[in-house]
Amino acid sequence: MKKTLLAIMMLLCISTYAKAQVLDVYTYDSNGTYTNIRNAPKGSIVDKIPTESTAMFDVETPRNGWWKIVDNSYSLPDQDAVNLKGSKTGYWIHYSVLGIGTRNYGGQKLSLRSKPSGKVVYSFTEEIMLRPVDIKGNWVKVKTIDGKHTGWIESEWLCGNPLTNCN
Repeated sequence: MKKTLLAIMMLLCISTYAKAQVLDVYTYDSNGTYTNIRNAPKGSIVDKIPTESTAMFDVETPRNGWWKIVDNSYSLPDQDAVNLKGSKTGYWIHYSVLGIGTRNYGGQKLSLRSKPSGKVVYSFTEEIMLRPVDIKGNWVKVKTIDGKHTGWIESEWLCGNPLTNCN
């Protein structure tokens, strides 16, 4: 009985830690007329979001610059959620069309680091928009919109809502 209970507890712990890390993001795409959603990284286009719209997503499982869309849906301002259709393998979007803002609303100095808890590679005090590249624990690897700086920042300093702050 004790061995069975221990095995169940271990499985619960493993499943808790094995869950994908989710990140709130939005589209920020100034190239072309549409932002493409694909059925796999570099796969077929299954949906297009007009670039003048700002869609909000939860994403997870980054893979070589591609993020998997959680819940197979996205939301647009003042509209119901849009449910994606046409893929049996999930829905993917490239990091280069995603944005996430910083939460240093009081002018706090934030830093991008070489690795989680690593040395500082870039610091700033103004709120800026970043592109999410990867995620590990409470750290998100990002690029500045201009592509000049890349580094890791704690997720608590990020906001995935372009319409309001995340306080």
